[in-house]
Amino acid sequence: MNTTALWTTVKDELRARREAREALKGLRADLAHYRTPAEIEDLLASVDSEDSPEAELIRGILMDNLHAYHSRHAVSA
Repeated sequence: MNTTALWTTVKDELRARREAREALKGLRADLAHYRTPAEIEDLLASVDSEDSPEAELIRGILMDNLHAYHSRHAVSA
């Protein structure tokens, strides 16, 4: 592999990683609108039957949001 091809490959990989981070950031922002346990659990129920990497990612983010909700309310209680 010559230097030009290597440089192009590195730039492409960095761009793909940057795009993936931005997509994840956007997904987290979108899912942050579901704030209460009822809202989060409703959305979890809707992705429960899905078996894909994307659904697993959504479940993970929602579980993080649910944990954050309970952590905030445990401190204030």
